Amino acid sequence: MHHYGSGLNAIPVLSAYRKAPADLYMLRVGYGGLMGSIANITHNGFGPSAFHSFPSTLQIDGLSGDYGSNFFGYAVNNAAYLAFDKNYGWLAFGGNVSQKGEWITMAITSGSRSRIYIAPLKLWLTLKAGAFNKVAYNNITKAVSIWLDKKDGYTPSAYLNIEQAKQQYGLNSKFTKVNGTYVVPLNSSLLKIQLTLFGK
Repeated sequence: MHHYGSGLNAIPVLSAYRKAPADLYMLRVGYGGLMGSIANITHNGFGPSAFHSFPSTLQIDGLSGDYGSNFFGYAVNNAAYLAFDKNYGWLAFGGNVSQKGEWITMAITSGSRSRIYIAPLKLWLTLKAGAFNKVAYNNITKAVSIWLDKKDGYTPSAYLNIEQAKQQYGLNSKFTKVNGTYVVPLNSSLLKIQLTLFGK
């Protein structure tokens, strides 16, 4: 179970989900593969090539084998997803979700905390530097707010990319862009930013 195919195959599966976010099954399979790539790590940190699930075995493979490529799949694909399903309601993959009135908030728990996908908006937020703390989405007005971790000695600013298929979100003019990426100076505490919906 969870040989290197888990982490690597999750890359195209989740990429396809972001193009068709109504398909919850694809998110479940892709995220399962993503998390499967780290599920085999032992308590002392060894990354085996796989877990042998035959009833007569039920133990890890004693070789690291292709674990490096499996972890690569996790590292480049790690993200948090906020989705809605008519049967299950609001769901968070890589986060903890809560709702208060019109606002749905997802506290980020993914490993990198550098990528967020908001499925109803087909909105893909990624950081080249900095870390997301949480995101809030208003299901009625379509407003989006993000909270960024405080600055440190290595990260005085966050670098935010916004990719989208439906609405046109961005940041207001006080934030500069470098090579298409917003530069966001960080604070000594959590920084809340409201995404601007242009053309509304």
